[in-house]
Amino acid sequence: MATKRSASDPVPPVSTEKASRGIWLVKVPRYLSEVWEKRAGEVVGRLVHQVGGETIFHSNITEVSSDKQSVFNSSQNKANQKSTDSKIMDIPQQHKFITRDVKNQSFAVLSEDKSGLEEDSDLVTGKLSIEGRIVIRAECQPPNSVDYMKMKIQQIQKISQPKKTVQQVERAVVKYKPINAHQEHIAKDKAKKEGTRAVRLEKDDVVKLLFHAFEKHQFYRQIDLQKLTNQPAGMVRDVLNDIGLYHDSAPHKSMWELKPEYRNYNEELAKNIEKKGL
Repeated sequence: MATKRSASDPVPPVSTEKASRGIWLVKVPRYLSEVWEKRAGEVVGRLVHQVGGETIFHSNITEVSSDKQSVFNSSQNKANQKSTDSKIMDIPQQHKFITRDVKNQSFAVLSEDKSGLEEDSDLVTGKLSIEGRIVIRAECQPPNSVDYMKMKIQQIQKISQPKKTVQQVERAVVKYKPINAHQEHIAKDKAKKEGTRAVRLEKDDVVKLLFHAFEKHQFYRQIDLQKLTNQPAGMVRDVLNDIGLYHDSAPHKSMWELKPEYRNYNEELAKNIEKKGL
């Protein structure tokens, strides 16, 4: 298990245990390299080298999906896969390897392991190892066949497709803006759900309810009186115009109180009014 090192630790030495191992440096097509990366650690094909002849790579992978990036082996049923995904592309099974020796040149493969550095991976050098030396350089060329040309046409068509398309809409899409949930709206919605409806009372009954309310408090807002009496705003305003006084200035702005001739406060409220000098 790798241990975590800090930025102040010295750079570790380069491991040369595999320096004598011979490695091929192969240039492959992009579609083939993507498939190999998805199947890291697995057998992707066979390399057949004929003495005095050419080198052929026989791939185990015959199909790849252009959308889902999934890979299928030659042993899988192609008919079933094509019925479920219409965008499966056939990959050539044979590729030609053009090899040449490395003369008057010395190449090596250097790897770096940063598995134990965690958050310091961008600051500290990891464990360095020489994986081997390049002995042969090769180029993997696809065959000049009809299947390969079809695959390239599918790739070009996919790349040429625009990321954004214009769609004609038959009717305008209705969009609703968010609405604030005010307390008044919540109370109205709750009353509608409960099925409670205000019953319009006679004027004398409304006067009695207002007198009873003003016996408890000296000042009220009209909306509070509407809630107490459960009467419409027009009815409450008409009665208040007859028996009440409206304050349009501080300290009781936008509030109502009874006219002097209608005042009949309880003892506690009357004492508080006398103390305030009202």
